Amino acid sequence: MEFADLIRARRMTRAFSTEPVAPELLDEVLDLGRRVPSAGNTQGFDLVVLVGAEETARYWDASLPVDRRGTFRWKALLDAPVIVTVWADPSAYVNRYAEGDKSATGLGQGPDAWATPYWTVDSSFVALAVQLAAQDAGLGVLFFGMFDQGAAIASVLGVPRGHEPIGTIAIGWPAPTEETGLSAGRKRRSADEIIHRGGW
Repeated sequence: MEFADLIRARRMTRAFSTEPVAPELLDEVLDLGRRVPSAGNTQGFDLVVLVGAEETARYWDASLPVDRRGTFRWKALLDAPVIVTVWADPSAYVNRYAEGDKSATGLGQGPDAWATPYWTVDSSFVALAVQLAAQDAGLGVLFFGMFDQGAAIASVLGVPRGHEPIGTIAIGWPAPTEETGLSAGRKRRSADEIIHRGGW
């Protein structure tokens, strides 16, 4: 698919079939996803990938306990055969910018020295690249936050302390009948409303 067509056709999928994603296809999507720009080439991002009902159940049990699923609107989201969690490592950036070629920036002093947390920026690049690569392959995706379950999910998945949750990407083949989100009908802002040339 041409890139412009991919961007224009991009949608979030909230209902998945249980059909598995071929391992080689998933590997290609994840490999493309990791090839994003990174401040200082730090690459301080990690993906924890869960495949199949047994592995993805660990995620859902930590983030959406069974007793809360009865009122959960997007029940077919839980059928997604792949769950990718995205994590940022602030210490990787602090350590990288303490190295000789970057130390003059002062950013090696600690996370508070960063006006913009590039670990969040770079990890968000990865999250978007994974989504676009999956959609280019014909797969459906949904990105959503871990909200206040980030610590519980990190514990279940063995994520090292200090890593920050960026979000979750459900990946799989879209279910044939899918209800759209409540925000789907919201009008997209025009280019003229968003793009400010020469100043605001």
